[in-house]
Amino acid sequence: MSRPQVDADVRADRLPPAHQRRSVTRAQRRGAGWYNQSMASAADIELAFYERFLIERGIEPYPVQERAFEHVFAGDGVLVTVPTGTGKTLIAQAALFKALALGQTAVYTTPLRALTEEKYRELKEAFGADNVGFATGDFQENRDAPIQVEVAEILWNRIFSSRGQPPADVVVLDEGHYFNDPERGYVWEQTIIGLHPSVQLVILSATIGRADAFCHWVELTRRAPMHLVESRERMVPLEHRYREQYLIEVVRELAAAGDTPAIVFTFGRERCFDNARLLKSCSRFTSDDERERIAQLADEVLWDRGAAAELRPLLLHGIGVHHAGVLPRYKQLVETLALERLVKFVVSTETISAGINLPAKAVVFPELRKFVGGKARLLSPAEYHQMAGRAGRPQFDDKGIAIALAPDAVVQEIRKEIKTAKKRGYRVDEAQIRQAVYAKARADAQRRKDVTWSEAAHRALVEGEPAALVSRTRITAETVLAIGLPDLEREQLPGEAVDLAEAEARPAYEHLNIRTVVDHLLLPERDRREAHKRLAQVTANLRALGVVDEHGRQVAGEMIGKLPGIDGLFVYYAFMHRDFSYEQARELVEFLVDHDVIQRALDRKELEKRREWIRAKLREMRAEQPQATWEDAEAEYEREHPRELSETEQLHHAFLAELPHPELHGGKVQKTVWAQLEDDELSFFDFVERHRLEHEEGSLFSYLIRVLRVAHAIAEATGVGAFESIEQRVRDVLAAVDARLVRSL
Repeated sequence: MSRPQVDADVRADRLPPAHQRRSVTRAQRRGAGWYNQSMASAADIELAFYERFLIERGIEPYPVQERAFEHVFAGDGVLVTVPTGTGKTLIAQAALFKALALGQTAVYTTPLRALTEEKYRELKEAFGADNVGFATGDFQENRDAPIQVEVAEILWNRIFSSRGQPPADVVVLDEGHYFNDPERGYVWEQTIIGLHPSVQLVILSATIGRADAFCHWVELTRRAPMHLVESRERMVPLEHRYREQYLIEVVRELAAAGDTPAIVFTFGRERCFDNARLLKSCSRFTSDDERERIAQLADEVLWDRGAAAELRPLLLHGIGVHHAGVLPRYKQLVETLALERLVKFVVSTETISAGINLPAKAVVFPELRKFVGGKARLLSPAEYHQMAGRAGRPQFDDKGIAIALAPDAVVQEIRKEIKTAKKRGYRVDEAQIRQAVYAKARADAQRRKDVTWSEAAHRALVEGEPAALVSRTRITAETVLAIGLPDLEREQLPGEAVDLAEAEARPAYEHLNIRTVVDHLLLPERDRREAHKRLAQVTANLRALGVVDEHGRQVAGEMIGKLPGIDGLFVYYAFMHRDFSYEQARELVEFLVDHDVIQRALDRKELEKRREWIRAKLREMRAEQPQATWEDAEAEYEREHPRELSETEQLHHAFLAELPHPELHGGKVQKTVWAQLEDDELSFFDFVERHRLEHEEGSLFSYLIRVLRVAHAIAEATGVGAFESIEQRVRDVLAAVDARLVRSL
């Protein structure tokens, strides 16, 4: 990899004088034995680290850790991408040890508050309470300590509120693969773009695809050398198997061999319960003692209403269900029981593979196909590796097992053909039978516009690449105002991405604004040009409503920047045109919530009637016009059955009419979930049982959390009491279900 030149005045050993003075002063004030004048070289510091964190504990470092240590103690920027369980925490501690030994400051970030609290406790124990501080969005402790443990957004705020100033001498971004998170990945991307090149950057990540390309992007963006330490070698080897068996057979074999706990990945929430019921037809997986312990733990968590009636017997049998439709407290119970090896099989959607501490001895894929937007497709290699990687626990297993099953119809047909051939006395050519059966399965799938899979498809997944990191930054009004525009009198939008020569000559931190950020996003050139065009469109909308002036300075709409992810521009417009009663505020909040699973469930009967009407109309239309489409019949339905718009929808239509680019603010639908629950004076479980949402309790809980958060954000931004009332009323309903979780919101 070619290395761009780094200007002398931004090298780590040529820090700005004020920054040097601050670091030394803090170290002298803190003391605690960490600032040691005798540690004159990186080698001395590295030796001291080995003695304290490895030799005294009897730990033998992995080769990949040793390579990472070399770069950390040399002061290099480094990306470490390794499988889970390869000791990334020790690498982070090395970077923090080095910072303390040199009298420097350090920031350690994690993506989750719970993980931040866990790391805070660990680092206080490792380095002393006086040396470690802590900050999340609503809490901070010991903010003068040389090491700060923060959620990632806190570091982002520090970078963009103190532009051009290093937030610390060393920054450790843990869980760097969160760069790919659709909702929050922008925080990691923009943090890297805005981080001062004098800062030693250490990124710790699970295995990612094209790590060298990502590392090169970091280097070009920051104008500072970035080294790559990469390993695909798991500490617990993973064995991939393809089996032409039924799920029930494989489950029985795993249970008999003691290869549990196992995760059965199932693509579809209802199918999770179907598979769990199928597993329950096996003999009980739990002993009497285990069953008693499960009952004890379950009694502390499960309610006596809703899905608990179905979940409890499954748990006692040794089977857990885990997906977004399950209440958070129930999912946590399943995780606890699996970690204690009481639950033997967890039937889960793929969400359990992302960021949840639930390793297993084995994982099973009953299918290698999933449906996205109603269309069938095979898993991608990245998806497969993310899920298969759950198999194999370093503290328990000498290997992990990932088993993919052939389609049930294929298994049935192969067995039938072999049995028929044997019965008739034919010579059985199993390879030929398999070839014919798989060929027929492919043809049948094509006819149904479906997909099927085979051992060759499974092999391609095993040999495929993990997911590469991609840009998750979305150009919205909130993003533009939070980062800031350049002077529009001097720079015309849309702009073209800077060319390589200009990019290498001028680091992003020197002129940090939204155009610079777009220039440096991890995007191919075509997508970058589209991002610039979108920036110009968002800016035009802001100017149309008088939010920014001709220079790009914000002159109105201060609330917009306080409403990330909530369409702050529409909220600003709404407040310019309306005083909100409680009912109007409630309607606005539900309109803004981006979660319609429950509303679709409530509207299911009406939607089915609508579809039947459209089907009948389409048959009628095609009798006269054979080329008539579903959309034509749908348009007829809309004309004959016009829906009365809510006040908020009418206001939104007026808002769109004033924008030069209304297409940026579409896609919202009116929802009335909270309104129905509140107006009918129902409890959470009353609502669940009335609408038969037992398998979507978690989705309802998640929806109401979003209502709470949107109401809270608008209340904070505007001070309007109606939104505070909504927040409190929703909080009360949720607290009756899970008070502990609600207290953390």
